[in-house]
Amino acid sequence: MLAAAPASAGWGRAENSAAGALVSGRAEVSVTGGVPLLDLLGARDKAALPVVIGGRAFLASVVFDSNWDGWFTLKPAAPGFGAGAWKETDLALGAVYKFKDLELRLKETSGTVSIEAPDGKRVEIAVTGLFDRLYGNSLKVTFGGIVTYAVFRNLEPLSGSEGVVTLRTGSDGLYYYSVTQDKQIEDAPRWLLAVNGVLYGLRVEEGSLLFLSKPVEQAGPALPGGRSR
Repeated sequence: MLAAAPASAGWGRAENSAAGALVSGRAEVSVTGGVPLLDLLGARDKAALPVVIGGRAFLASVVFDSNWDGWFTLKPAAPGFGAGAWKETDLALGAVYKFKDLELRLKETSGTVSIEAPDGKRVEIAVTGLFDRLYGNSLKVTFGGIVTYAVFRNLEPLSGSEGVVTLRTGSDGLYYYSVTQDKQIEDAPRWLLAVNGVLYGLRVEEGSLLFLSKPVEQAGPALPGGRSR
């Protein structure tokens, strides 16, 4: 299920303060695992949706900007240039994507993106399905034996800033995601959640994304706010 719900779209002062209070005065941070950032980037296309229209093959997916807003992306399946990205809210007004001699018309209506070729043939893509593919085909990490995240690379559509997205499913059937820029976690961790007295988070170091843990004085699970879809 895919549904918009307002939530904190950043790692703000209140979250930093709460995490800092949990971390202070206890044991050292431990590295529980990691993955090279290049491997995460290389896996990104495998989590995209193959689309054939106008006699050409493309990959459709979503990326996120610095405000955590979703953008629909379409890129040639073959290596090379020519990718397009459109903010989901703007696609309601329609857009045109030109790739070589092909011109496609895009429009999003009620969570479904339609792509129309010059001959009138159309492909429809539910944004829900793009989230399903990202969750199903991305690297998984389980913290505390309880909460599982899909982790994948994110390139912001305007600035090109590199980062990672952590995506989990909630008991309400929605996806919850958060976006972390690499520069935010190069010097200090970002703590995602606490489970049974252990805090879990992320850090970027020497070209790898590291998964971290640290004992804290907290009993049950505690999940910071993410944005739901």
